[in-house]
Amino acid sequence: MADIARIAARVEALRRDAQERDARHQTVFDARAQKIDSIAPGSMPDAWPRPITANVLDTSARQLAENLAPLPSLNCAPGVVTSERGKRFVARKTKIAYSYVLDSGLKRQMPTGCDWYLTYGAMPIVVEPDFENGRPRLRIDNPMKHYAQTDLSGKVISYTKVWREGARQLAAKFPEFSDAILGKNQPFGGGQHVTGDTELELVKYCDKTSYVLYMPERKNLVLMETENRFGKVPVAVARKPTWDDQDRGQFDDVVWPMLARNRVAMLGLQATQQTVRAPLAIPTDVQKIPFGDDAVIRTNSPEKIRRVGTDMPQAAWQQDALLAAEVMKGTRTPASATGDVDASIITGRGVDALNGGYDIQVATGQLIIGDALERALELAFEMDEKYWPDAKKSISGVINGTPFEETYTPSKDIKGNYRVSVSYGFASGMNPNQALIFLLQLRGDQLVSRDFVQRQLPMDVDVASLQAEVDKEQTTDALKQGVFSLLSSMGIMAQQGMDPTMILMQAAKLIELRERMPMHEAILKAFQPEPQPEPAGAPPGAPPGASGPGADAGVPFGMNPSTGMPGGIAPGQAQMGPGGKPDVMSLLAGLTSSGRPTASASVKRSVPA
Repeated sequence: MADIARIAARVEALRRDAQERDARHQTVFDARAQKIDSIAPGSMPDAWPRPITANVLDTSARQLAENLAPLPSLNCAPGVVTSERGKRFVARKTKIAYSYVLDSGLKRQMPTGCDWYLTYGAMPIVVEPDFENGRPRLRIDNPMKHYAQTDLSGKVISYTKVWREGARQLAAKFPEFSDAILGKNQPFGGGQHVTGDTELELVKYCDKTSYVLYMPERKNLVLMETENRFGKVPVAVARKPTWDDQDRGQFDDVVWPMLARNRVAMLGLQATQQTVRAPLAIPTDVQKIPFGDDAVIRTNSPEKIRRVGTDMPQAAWQQDALLAAEVMKGTRTPASATGDVDASIITGRGVDALNGGYDIQVATGQLIIGDALERALELAFEMDEKYWPDAKKSISGVINGTPFEETYTPSKDIKGNYRVSVSYGFASGMNPNQALIFLLQLRGDQLVSRDFVQRQLPMDVDVASLQAEVDKEQTTDALKQGVFSLLSSMGIMAQQGMDPTMILMQAAKLIELRERMPMHEAILKAFQPEPQPEPAGAPPGAPPGASGPGADAGVPFGMNPSTGMPGGIAPGQAQMGPGGKPDVMSLLAGLTSSGRPTASASVKRSVPA
């Protein structure tokens, strides 16, 4: 049994040390929720209980979180792997890591987790055992009122989470303690019982030895206690860079400038309302003042009829612009990030200069979140092997656009190797357009390989299958170009005495086959030569097509029955020299008038009709 008094004292000390941080977190939470009265009571008029300016904190946090949210790529290779066995081991282990991410729904959790990281300066990733399905789960915890103790190496040695929950829900979850929770046996505060809607505080504490859930407002009533069989605190925390030992969100110092801007806007609205509803000043000769549509005031000095209003001073507009600029600087969100760009600076260099600091924020955030994901996945590997070492498990999912299905045994396929690499790519921080242009420039100068460019694309692709499809398309295009060249040469073939009918028939057959099968299969089948039947009983060593004993008695020995020429002679070369060489008469016909040869020869082919 854990010493609940010791744990409660330690948690209370942690909460005292983090009071300032918790106050900042609550202020930012109220500002994003537009609970202005909780921050500055009495600053909002009764007619306008909510601010009239845009919630810059909320829009900036959502905008930057959406850029941070995409999941990185995972790789479990310890280095350069050359053996096929090592490659299979790395591939299976990488699929296991992806299964942790997919089964935990981390893609769905990342936008909210990145929002918490920006708003509160931390993003705790808790690794929990799922005993029902027999595998670890990753969960991003809300960093409000979390207290993580770390050692000198940054490893978490205790993790505490405090939150409030309705008494009725708690009594339903823990029916054995329902009377104590509702205050029937243990009155809450001066002997008063609580209603079901009253929210009570809960504390969850974890260290390397135990998990404890207790209620401080019920004299540290322990609702749940269990031994930590893992032997470690399965939590990895991503923390924003800070100049002191406290978690600081990105918007801690922007709350008051945003409220001041809203106050200036409220004063401007009040001045506009007073100007519109100002009293009417009229000359002294007006005795009656009619009201209503198209009312007529009779006077000798109509130019003196006016509203006694108060014009907004120029300094008020300057102050509003100054506060807007300060809020923009505080949130570190350029105007171009939301599409608000002045037309005079819409150039490539201008937009890049505006987005420079924004891209650095994204790259830094991905670096820190990626490190926390690495540590969380290593804890998941270790938990999987320690809790279910010999269980045979089946996993499935999609990696880089390719579905996979695999079976593994933790003790065999993990074997104490918990290392995993998380990478957002070398173009981290760039938007997809910038990254694509940069990759094309590197590829155009032959600085990187095609495989490297494909692996760094800002999209989810399977590099192996993608390159296979590209090769298939290029080869199919080459086949089609060859067929087109063959068809375009039919006129020359006809002029040389060759019969193009067969090629035309093959092209027509290709069109018919293409409707039922892929292009390469249709070409193979359409241009497949018909086998020539060999005459039976041809003597050994005789040329193809020759007759011999047992062959047709009407065909002389050594003659090709299909062409009527001696065996081994190609069609059209029966009266030519070996191999189709021109005869002596053809050579002499090429002499000039002086008797010098033209040094040219020609080959003539004829097809028998």
